[in-house]
Amino acid sequence: MRSFSPGKCEEGRTYMFFCDFDGTVTREDVIDRVLEEFADPMWQEIEQAWVNGEMGSRDCLAMQTKLIKARKQDLLDFVGSIEIDETFIDFARYCKTKTIEIVILSDGIDLFIKSILNRYGLKDIQVFSNGFARTNGHFEMIFPHFRKDCASRSGMCKCRIMEEFSSPGRVNILVGDGRSDFCIATRADLTFAKSALLDFCRAEKIPHIAHSEFGDVVDWLRNQRGQRVVLRDKELLPVVV
Repeated sequence: MRSFSPGKCEEGRTYMFFCDFDGTVTREDVIDRVLEEFADPMWQEIEQAWVNGEMGSRDCLAMQTKLIKARKQDLLDFVGSIEIDETFIDFARYCKTKTIEIVILSDGIDLFIKSILNRYGLKDIQVFSNGFARTNGHFEMIFPHFRKDCASRSGMCKCRIMEEFSSPGRVNILVGDGRSDFCIATRADLTFAKSALLDFCRAEKIPHIAHSEFGDVVDWLRNQRGQRVVLRDKELLPVVV
């Protein structure tokens, strides 16, 4: 079990936010933008095979990144133009004042994620993601958080990381947007969802709140004193933040 000190409410419960990155913290999918700019167009056929359920994201990413033709610095320069949801900065600051832990869970690439976070002065946020290296003249994915029994066949098993953080009395809150968040949304106590994830949560009747930006999450936190929300597998709990 990892040791952290998430924020506590008056009842003694602890709160942790697990945030997707591509399309959630950022306003666009970082890997897709990199592939569009630097990869052989065949990456789109591989992407469609993933969308069709013919493979998991681990195999998809492993195949796609080998199609990238660029120098590492070219890639870093390119992601330097990718913007984040500016309200994520306010969200991070708010959580810091309340001692609420934020963890980035991404099936993307840590090199890009950390570069973008550092640019916005957010280097203290812990990131769990896939690695990236150059081998024999081409790029190769590294999957340090892969789990063989991962139900979604992802390169980075988000559910596994959440399990490692979980303990009695801790409320795990997910913020996400897409397919890589479907599985973990079924395990989170509460999910802030948009785009494809919002449709999934509605269809599966998963406890969720629709959001469009992190400013909505901050507003929700500020308005929770004395309120009650339905949390998965828990009784109705008053949230005090």
